[in-house]
Amino acid sequence: MKKPLLVSSSLLAGLLVCLAASNASAQDSTPPPAAPMNAPPPAASASMNGGAMSSGGTIGVGAETLLAPSAGNNGSITGAEFVYDMPVFHVEALLGFVHTSPSTGASGTGVAFGVAGWYHLAKGNMADFSVGGSAGLNYASAGGGAASSTGFTLEPGAEARVFLSPNFALSARVGFAITFGDNNASTNFLLGGQTTGANAATAGGLGFTYFFR
Repeated sequence: MKKPLLVSSSLLAGLLVCLAASNASAQDSTPPPAAPMNAPPPAASASMNGGAMSSGGTIGVGAETLLAPSAGNNGSITGAEFVYDMPVFHVEALLGFVHTSPSTGASGTGVAFGVAGWYHLAKGNMADFSVGGSAGLNYASAGGGAASSTGFTLEPGAEARVFLSPNFALSARVGFAITFGDNNASTNFLLGGQTTGANAATAGGLGFTYFFR
């Protein structure tokens, strides 16, 4: 008479075991939360200096003064500047012109020309430091039968640029300058650098360049 009771108890125990296993399986198979769709990629930080902005060349214009006045009392070689900037180096060309016509006396004309090349030795987020050098020529004609004079400048050294924006940079130089010229002009040697103010007897002020990006 006790046999049906034992069978019923066994069936009930098996049913409970099956229900517990089913619940455990359902909990283990819960899928992980889905990753957000169309998540934007992390923004890349772009350097503001010329070499890091693009892989190609960039053109800029501005003004520059060489370190030392040219020989022959022709004054500092200062003029409008054209810059071609590459990621590894940049080159510069400088052209200046002045013509004076006084009310009395002879008129005078001066022409300045310079070239420079710089290798980017170190580059930061908003500045770069280059080594290289420049060469300049300054021609002066006083008129009225006075002899003209030509002065030359060679300046190996370094140049630092700070980019206030991706399109605008200030530049300063330091180096060793050698000046010489015709008409028995003296040969001069100078170790100096550019500062925020111009001084015709020693060195010029800071240069600037605007880049067309």
